[in-house]
Amino acid sequence: MRCRLLMGVRFSGTRLYFGVAASLLFAFSPIATGAASGQQAPTPAMGATQDQRSLPDIPTLLRDVSKNQRQIEEIQKLYTCHLSEEEDKVDSNGQVKSRTMKDYDVFYVGDEQVLHLLAKDGKLLQGSEKRDADDNFNKRYDKLKKQQAELASDPKKQAKREEEEEAELSDFLRAERFTNPRREMFRGHEVIAFDVSGNPNYKPKKAIDRIIQKLSGFMRVDEQAREIVRLEARFAESAKIGGGVLASVQQGSNFVFEQERVNDEIWLPSYIEAHVAARVLIVKLKQNFIDRYSDYKKFQVGATIKARVN
Repeated sequence: MRCRLLMGVRFSGTRLYFGVAASLLFAFSPIATGAASGQQAPTPAMGATQDQRSLPDIPTLLRDVSKNQRQIEEIQKLYTCHLSEEEDKVDSNGQVKSRTMKDYDVFYVGDEQVLHLLAKDGKLLQGSEKRDADDNFNKRYDKLKKQQAELASDPKKQAKREEEEEAELSDFLRAERFTNPRREMFRGHEVIAFDVSGNPNYKPKKAIDRIIQKLSGFMRVDEQAREIVRLEARFAESAKIGGGVLASVQQGSNFVFEQERVNDEIWLPSYIEAHVAARVLIVKLKQNFIDRYSDYKKFQVGATIKARVN
């Protein structure tokens, strides 16, 4: 989903957005599986307990996870959903300066997510605020439809756009190393957990890959579904965007990403939480945000037309 997952960095105003979508294959040859890396097993996260039973074939499991994630990133473009967003701006001491809550309907034009603002701080938009939100949505929707048509008629421009796209969760799977596989019970469900760190043997194919390689953390996978249940990652070192001229993300910035089964048919993103300290040009900022996705509905024939707000 081209939501705000903390994979690569996109800027909109002064807020950092972290994107997800679909591309690339999982290179398994450099991936270490098991404890051969010398890393010690981390203390299980809250809500997780370890299980000492034998593990499935790990390379096969990871290949299946990567394949399924790419499929999710394509299929979810056929869905619309509701997004509840909570954002805190904090001062240098970590104290919350302001909090905003917004609710959106989420639509797609190709790979691009289009948000229709419905409410602020628990109150539905009314009057001029609602008209402005509807107009902004329509303009954004029409602009993306035009861009999509232009890209479809120009393969070179399409290829360049794909090279510049935000990082996707499947990009993360490619650029990271997964070690210390183990069984855990997480929220009452059995998962296979991994330690995650940058893969030093992976040669970045896109500029964003170098940023992804600075992430480390934990990943939990549903063994039966072969889907990512929860990913926790943080920047093990600071990451520079545009050589540090455009922006930088500070060491310790971190995120949580969760997926769950929707309508008993497909796994889709359900929860994203991020704590970010960064510099955008000359502006320093610290922000926390939580995004909750719900009420997924599959597009019907002609639904892309109905997505526009009158």
